[in-house]
Amino acid sequence: MEKSKRTILVPTDFKQVADYALQHAIRVSSVVGEDVTMFHVVPKKENMEAAQMKLETLAKSTNEKFGVLPRYLVGVGEIVKEIARVSSELNVSMVIMGSESIKGKVDLGQYWALKVITASKAPFVTIQEPPINKRYDEIVFPIDFTVENKEKHSWISYFSDYYVSRFHLIKPNVSDPELVAKVDLNMASAIKCLDEKGARYQIYTVEGQKPYAEEVLDLAVNIRADLIVIMTTRKQEDGTFVVEPHEQSIIANAGHIPVMSINPR
Repeated sequence: MEKSKRTILVPTDFKQVADYALQHAIRVSSVVGEDVTMFHVVPKKENMEAAQMKLETLAKSTNEKFGVLPRYLVGVGEIVKEIARVSSELNVSMVIMGSESIKGKVDLGQYWALKVITASKAPFVTIQEPPINKRYDEIVFPIDFTVENKEKHSWISYFSDYYVSRFHLIKPNVSDPELVAKVDLNMASAIKCLDEKGARYQIYTVEGQKPYAEEVLDLAVNIRADLIVIMTTRKQEDGTFVVEPHEQSIIANAGHIPVMSINPR
């Protein structure tokens, strides 16, 4: 992956969880050497000036606390469309966003954070709590049977270039021969990428006693993971993206562990 000068986008509504996302972005920025850009969306143009003043104040206070002066932008319109537009126009490396709005909800697929993730081409890192570690050194890669799953393996190069990462490849406990073959194919692809980079990794197969998402989260907590990387699924009929139920559950319940969601190309 090319090391070009890009920016990390942080959508903010000025709530606490958005501040957590900003703290995460600052820590990532310090490692990868990219700028941080805060982005707030207002419904009407007449709200822009007040929003710009709030962003300016937040940028100054961030600089005083962390020694980093973020850039900032204000968009007008619908949040989902504006974040997708700006992330495309700025060619951002990733979007780091608070996900308080979906935490603990029953019908997770109806909440805006997931709609934002699937509307944008940029990878999203969703945050629920303040950062614990500065680096992404212990990274969980759930390995499933979808065709899209292997696309996230290109990010092995990114993490290997910037971090001293160890990858934890987690297989579901499946018995159907066709699904086993697909999981094994995706696992082989991941291992090939890891071996080419000389990266460290471990392979796990969950017991299958609980839903796959729960077992992934339990293992992530036990190994003190710094990041979980998941892949959305492309709808065949219209080319849009969906976050599968088990991935929705991971995003909503990851707690202190950031979750990176990647849309297939």
